[in-house]
Amino acid sequence: MLNDDELEEIRKRKMQLLMELAQQAQKPRVMEPMANGRVNILTDASFWDTIQQTKYAFVEFFGEWCSPCRTLAPILSALALDNEGKVYFAKIDIDRNRRATTQFGVQSVPMVIVFKDGKPLGKLPGLRPYADYDNILEQLVGKGPDNSSYV
Repeated sequence: MLNDDELEEIRKRKMQLLMELAQQAQKPRVMEPMANGRVNILTDASFWDTIQQTKYAFVEFFGEWCSPCRTLAPILSALALDNEGKVYFAKIDIDRNRRATTQFGVQSVPMVIVFKDGKPLGKLPGLRPYADYDNILEQLVGKGPDNSSYV
């Protein structure tokens, strides 16, 4: 039979364990370790090595001369911040990185290509509002109403 001191010690250990579990549950779940909350710069040399390491990636093909691309930049920055730990965001300059641009047949910018497990899922041509990209991201990571298609 356990005495009161032993029972109290067991109760304290269980309470400590419950507190630790509660703290872990409050931490955001990291689905994409490379998702740093920023839009990262890719080059032909780094493109595939980086994309192959991601679970979910949003990559914008852009030109520095492109006005819609400049309009898209703050939208993608906000999305990257809002999806930190979930989706990796990057951009690649089409004029300086012809190999990746040619490989994906990018003929107009901005062009966002969505990747899952290092494989391209589809292209999102042109400038779209924040809400459109956000809906696509929700479907991509499995929170949206329809996981079968994102376009």
